[in-house]
Amino acid sequence: YDRSKIEKVQVSDFYTLEAIDAREAFYVVGSNVYGPMGNELVPFKSEKEAQNFMQEHKGKKILKFKDITPQIVMGLDGQKI
Repeated sequence: YDRSKIEKVQVSDFYTLEAIDAREAFYVVGSNVYGPMGNELVPFKSEKEAQNFMQEHKGKKILKFKDITPQIVMGLDGQKI
């Protein structure tokens, strides 16, 4: 696919369900909260909310969009690429 044709990528803030720019969101990895597809990167509009969630739900780290690799995504459920 041609990435230059992608105009917008959005995710829903975990708490508010507000559509936010995926490239600006903060993602918590490794929490004890599962999504419909199992382990997920849990998105937040603010870093403070991500930090609070991480502490309350045993998250391992906070990532920005640019830091998310295919290896991280596949590793959410123990898969390797």
